[in-house]
Amino acid sequence: MADFRIPLLFDGGLGTHLEARGNDISGALWSAAILRDNPAEVAAAHADFFAAGAQVATTCSYQVSFEALGEEAEVLLRRSVALARQSADAAASGSTAATAAPDGPAATAAPRGRGLVAASIGPYGAGPGEGTDYDGAYGIGKLALRQWHARRVRVLADTDADFLLAETIPNLDEVAVLLELLDAQPKPYALSITGVLAQDPRQVERVVALAADSGVGALGVNCCSAETAIAVIRQYAAATDLPLLAYPNSGEEWDHRARTWRRLSPQAMGLVEAAAALRDAGATHLGGCCRVTPAQIAALADRG
Repeated sequence: MADFRIPLLFDGGLGTHLEARGNDISGALWSAAILRDNPAEVAAAHADFFAAGAQVATTCSYQVSFEALGEEAEVLLRRSVALARQSADAAASGSTAATAAPDGPAATAAPRGRGLVAASIGPYGAGPGEGTDYDGAYGIGKLALRQWHARRVRVLADTDADFLLAETIPNLDEVAVLLELLDAQPKPYALSITGVLAQDPRQVERVVALAADSGVGALGVNCCSAETAIAVIRQYAAATDLPLLAYPNSGEEWDHRARTWRRLSPQAMGLVEAAAALRDAGATHLGGCCRVTPAQIAALADRG
């Protein structure tokens, strides 16, 4: 089980790393298609991050929903945890060498201690709320959100994941519903916001207030710029004693029209450059989201 008081190094962008390994994630299922059709690639991608020094593997369950996949969703949710656990155990035992990462050789140092598995729970915006991953404009209320999330939470709670991670959440009603659902299951859990919630200090304040009445073990921010993550972590740290998690993007953003990644600005910080500021702001745990590679995680591991 996870002890969120102990600093942990999370992995990087699993979906974008699968793409860098040569997999096509352009379809509606995104990385869930690789989980379904080529699970060995998911295990190998986890292994790359563990070899780089990550201590936590985030499962490939972010976009797995019953609405999109029917009953197959339960099989894939359980598979996502099993694959991450397989890679974590192999890394801890040193029984397998990591495959070479496309962005350069993986670090040879093994992760410290037993690797942990975080079961990813993605937002409604990554499912039927397509295109609302960041603005949270779902057009539905708490009851519908509870119904949509409940079974995924129940299945993932019934795996050997070390903790559950509700991540990339952009909607305040969704935060409230997830906290209720996660409080009702037995595993430790963390919650991480993004998008409009992360960009509005008043909304961050409301997230902290909701978290204060819950059993959440760590509060985070992800899938945003490093600058946004620093601001949110500072606000969290001033308002709560909870352990804090930051895993921003690489310093790039997805251009939907051109269908390519581009640098936010010449001055935009990457994860490695922002690590010290994130720690100084109060982040207990660090990791990366979209386009953060094993090489970048290795650089963070080298810094301790």
